[in-house]
Amino acid sequence: MEISILQRKLKREKARRQKAEKLLEDKSRELYLSYQTLQKSHEQLDTALKEVKSQQRQLVQSEKVASLGTMSAGVAHEINNPLAFIFSNVNSLSYAIDQFSEYHKHVVGLVSEQSTEIREQRLRALGKYIADVDLEFLFKDCEDLLVETTDGVERVKAIVAGLQAFARSDAGGTESVDIIECLTNTLKLANNQIKFSMKVQEDYSEVPRVRGFPGKLSQVFLNLIVNASHATENGVLKIATRDLGDVVSISFTDNGCGMTEETLNSVFTPFSTTKPVGKGTGLGLSISHGIVAELNGEITVTSEVGVGTCFTIMLAGEVCAKQAA
Repeated sequence: MEISILQRKLKREKARRQKAEKLLEDKSRELYLSYQTLQKSHEQLDTALKEVKSQQRQLVQSEKVASLGTMSAGVAHEINNPLAFIFSNVNSLSYAIDQFSEYHKHVVGLVSEQSTEIREQRLRALGKYIADVDLEFLFKDCEDLLVETTDGVERVKAIVAGLQAFARSDAGGTESVDIIECLTNTLKLANNQIKFSMKVQEDYSEVPRVRGFPGKLSQVFLNLIVNASHATENGVLKIATRDLGDVVSISFTDNGCGMTEETLNSVFTPFSTTKPVGKGTGLGLSISHGIVAELNGEITVTSEVGVGTCFTIMLAGEVCAKQAA
């Protein structure tokens, strides 16, 4: 009797254990399948995130290319101007070299001549040559031509450097950026595009360098400068830099038409634009906002209709940026 009871108890225990094991096995399988599903979802999200970042980079680059296209005629004009007088000066210097070469021949002939009579003839010929050519003026003119030519070369060099900084992909990560140099180069690129619509006042205080992307920052500055030129006619854009301790402030203040509250609220929204069709993509300020945010900075705007608009960018100084990183 006792053995029978014990057998039944063992049988019930075995059944409960098998049931528990089955339940555990089912739950384990369910958890494993859930894990696989989550892992697959994570991989899909990771792939989607990479695609979004790639599309963002392409969008920034596309906007940059569009800006370069808009600027190309103006930049070509800015380069052609100094090139024209460089070419003219080189021709003048070439003529001067020919005259100096002729002068050198006269002097060598005079010094090497042994006959007193012929030397006197050559001396008179040299004096006449110096008077006819006006060598004194030619010497002075060459000095001026060299100064002008050097200035022209420096102007072209600065424009090309600005183009290189603007067009770079910035794929290698942040760099140490001189904000004032970046602003100066960007203004040179935009000069021909804006010089007939507004004057630019540069109010630069000494500021620390920042960690950033030179090309992208130039793109942000260009967007704000060109937008200001579109908002004003014969107006003024004041660009100011300030060292506020932990951060660097860069402000762009124009006295243009200003924006309504409705426009102001959507100013950084993609494809939001008040420009006529074909005059803008509506992406410039949105992309600028993204670039500044990528640097852990901030861009804000204030505006009043009929008074003007002020965009302010705040970026951490290089030391603070390194500490934050």
